[in-house]
Amino acid sequence: MSEIAILTPIDALIQVSKEAAKKTGEDVAIRKVSFRNAIAAAKEFEKAGTEVIISRGTLGLKLIESDLGIPVVQIPITGYDLLRTIKEAQKLGQKIGIADTRDVLQGIQTIESVLGLSIEKHCVIVPEEAEAAVEALSKKEIDVLIGKSIFTNKVKNNSIKTVILTSGVESVIQAIHEARSLIEVRRTELKRTKELQAILDFIADGVIAVDEKGVITVCNPSVYSILNLPYDSVIGKQIDDILVNSQMKKVLSTGKEELNRIQDANGVKVVANRIPIRHEQKVFGAVCTFQEVHRLQQQEQEIRKKLLHRGHVTKYSLNNIVGESEMYQKAIEKVKKYSQVDSTILLTGETGVGKEVFAHLIHSFSKRTEGPFVAVNCAAIPENLLESELFGYVEGAFTGAKKGGKTGLFELAHQGTIFLDEIGELAESLQAQLLRVLQEGEVMRLGDERVIPINIRVIAASNRDFEKMVEDGSFRADLYYRLNILDIPIPSLRERILDIPLLCDFFIKELEPGIRRNVKGFTAEAMKIMQSYHWPGNIRQLRNIVERAMILSPEKLIDSETVLAAGGKDFSKLHVLKQHTINEVDEETKLQNYEKEYILNVLKQVNGNKTEAAKILGIGRTTLWRKINSL
Repeated sequence: MSEIAILTPIDALIQVSKEAAKKTGEDVAIRKVSFRNAIAAAKEFEKAGTEVIISRGTLGLKLIESDLGIPVVQIPITGYDLLRTIKEAQKLGQKIGIADTRDVLQGIQTIESVLGLSIEKHCVIVPEEAEAAVEALSKKEIDVLIGKSIFTNKVKNNSIKTVILTSGVESVIQAIHEARSLIEVRRTELKRTKELQAILDFIADGVIAVDEKGVITVCNPSVYSILNLPYDSVIGKQIDDILVNSQMKKVLSTGKEELNRIQDANGVKVVANRIPIRHEQKVFGAVCTFQEVHRLQQQEQEIRKKLLHRGHVTKYSLNNIVGESEMYQKAIEKVKKYSQVDSTILLTGETGVGKEVFAHLIHSFSKRTEGPFVAVNCAAIPENLLESELFGYVEGAFTGAKKGGKTGLFELAHQGTIFLDEIGELAESLQAQLLRVLQEGEVMRLGDERVIPINIRVIAASNRDFEKMVEDGSFRADLYYRLNILDIPIPSLRERILDIPLLCDFFIKELEPGIRRNVKGFTAEAMKIMQSYHWPGNIRQLRNIVERAMILSPEKLIDSETVLAAGGKDFSKLHVLKQHTINEVDEETKLQNYEKEYILNVLKQVNGNKTEAAKILGIGRTTLWRKINSL
């Protein structure tokens, strides 16, 4: 059986695939399938030994989302494929419509701007929406429908012509090359990945891995220090010659794991875990991880100390950062750069932009990541309590002070980071005390005469205009300059409108387990409403609207009416933007000019790199040379 198989329901693509396979020299199995039997056919190929399936469009997505155990490579729809199809459609009618996935429609939008066309578009998430999409486009009185066969086959109006959107030979060749690369990588890494994953999953302190004969293949540095072994005396040796009573041979023969076994290893008391490494139901090695009993006892003590510190740890990471806009990425780059030093950082931005998330991220990237992260909202704690919370107090410092006193938040942040949110709300008396902490690196508890040295990194945040506050005297100038050594302005949501679709997708995935609604996204019209709103509450408000819309939506795709209902009075003044009608132009002559402009724009984007330009256009380098020479 061939290692690569191409599955498609389109006759034209069958012929193109044969030509592509011939040019690559690959032994590719090519089969015409229907949407109904595609998954069954793919599983048949998988069972017979095929390692990668190639498909395209909606069928490709269906195979990707199935339970296949082998990867699926999508044949791309390139800009040149779209351009060619639009040219054919213009011969049949003036008003063109297309139904397809978001990625393809984004390509159409690019071509529209170059060709000066207005094409009716309908975004489809799942194949079951095909008929509804075609019906929606039919109501817009289009002359020609372009799209994959799943859409063109649904056209019931005889007055609407159809042009099937297909991929060229170059696109299929690209997919075949990608499939071959996948096969090579999977074959090279499969065995090694399983071994390394087993080690990572069970690592404690010392780690030893052996092959099926009991010969040591992996040994981490901690083994040498724990067992007092010479550095070069372990790899390649039999495990029983190195570790007395290792029990590894038993694991290899029985295939059964042994966990949490206390034993004496070369005179050291350890807790050992021994597990087999399997591949295709065969045991080909084993891993032993072990920890010193003495070290475990020390760790238990450390855990108890951390519990007393009320779990001051970071809870956000890069997975919580969503945004591709230039302004937002610049802010992220500052985070990565500034986190490597200990200088004070001031985060500024409107309410709801995610200042606390940035503070967590700075701490997690810093050398203090193992230390505590203490977050304080200066506006949420009453002024008469904030001083004692920040600096702590000794027993008897004031009426109501608890017995034994209390450790302040600055002390709890020792060797770590303290995040002072809403720093602009800090009372003037506390501003002076904070300045002293920053300058001297020490605190004094209320009612105490003893100075306590601390080593902390301060991150402050506010939505206030500090320069104006300094000018009117409500915030100390010396404290402002001490806080503002490094600044990270976080852009508002209205400054990064293009990130709204990404954020909506992120929130849908995050909220779905709790809401238990099978929502797939927003319609194009609904997203236009979301992107036209000014979002005074920024990301926090956006998340609330997405959650409300998910609950209210009767369909898998949230429509414009649901968005307006979720937005309430805040959205009452918004209206859906209407597409502008653009005058039609002479098709044959203009198309040549458009193709020229499109190619020149791509060349400009890649700084004249013709190889890169050919990849983007989806054509061969020779073809590109010919077209350039004819310009």
